[in-house]
Order: sequence, then structure tokens, then C-alpha cells
Amino acid sequence: MRHKAGVIPAWNPDGIIPAHDQIDPTSHARSPYTVSLLDVMTRFGNTEARRDLLQKWLDFRAALHRLGITRGFQWIDGSFVENIEQTRNRPPNDIDLVTFLCIPAGYTGAELLQRYPRLFNPEFVKDRYTMDAYFVQLNQIPAEKIVAQALYWYSLWSHTRTGRWKGYLQVELAPDHDAAAHVKLEAGRR
Repeated sequence: MRHKAGVIPAWNPDGIIPAHDQIDPTSHARSPYTVSLLDVMTRFGNTEARRDLLQKWLDFRAALHRLGITRGFQWIDGSFVENIEQTRNRPPNDIDLVTFLCIPAGYTGAELLQRYPRLFNPEFVKDRYTMDAYFVQLNQIPAEKIVAQALYWYSLWSHTRTGRWKGYLQVELAPDHDAAAHVKLEAGRR
């Protein structure tokens, strides 16, 4: 199946998003697939359990936005982007998320962490937002470190635990579509 830009590919028979365009495997149509926040709401907001996870993700994004963290993107993975209801007969437990962010002007990464330690604490974020959340700075650190961290997450997330290639998603961090995403999510609850 040829992948269209901005469209989340269909799950394959294993219940996972393919890692690349299977008709043209060397094309740039590959994971992480860059999609809109509304694409994610539309595709994955189809059950109450998934809508609850999406609401918590929007709440987490809002917390980042309140700190001035609006530049960057997020990678979304884990059972949330799988057809887990069919393959394991259960809903997803959480969302796996890496936020690639630009530290806002007036802060260093260390100052932001010191001032808002809970928001960057994996245990707090897991409990409050039901996410396994991690962060990669895109400014204020050497490019080599950014590349190393991106490669780590790519290599970890591009395969299942059994070694099958799989895809995941990329969404812009900017708050441009968050309000519309809330509306879309609420419409799905009716």
C-alpha cells in the first residue's frame, strides 16, 4: 500500500503501522510519519479508553505550552498506535511519547527542570498523564547529542520486542490545533 503524506498508514496483519511504504521501500514515506494532531484524534479516538488517553496527552501538551514550550515535535508509539484491541484483546494502557523541544528563551534546560521538576519526572507524568514520557532538547545542547538521542529512540521504537519493523508517528508541538483536537475528542464522546 502506497503511503500518502499526512495520512496514518493502516495497520498491517500484525496490528502495527508499517515502518515504510511497502510499494516503494526506499521512499521518504517512512516512520516516524508526520501527521497532524487532528489526524491522531480521528484515527485513535474511537474508544472511551483511547479518548481518555488522548485527553491526558492534550492536558500534558497544555502544561508544556503554559511553560512556553511550543517549538518542537512529539513522537508517539507503544501499544497506543497498535491495534492492541484485536491482537491482545485489551485497550492500550498508556501512550509512549518522546518530546523533542526547544527550551524557551530566558531559560536553560537545567533551570526549566529545576523550576518545574514534576512535569519532567517520568513517574509523575506516568501517574498524572498516563504516559511514558521522555524529552530531547533541540537547542542549548551539541548537535551530536541530539543526533545520538534521536538515533536511540528511533532504534528502540522502529522494531517490536520480537524484532518486527514497525512505524510510529510525529506530531508538531505547537498549540495551533489543540483547541480543535479538544472539540474533535468531545464530539467522539457523544
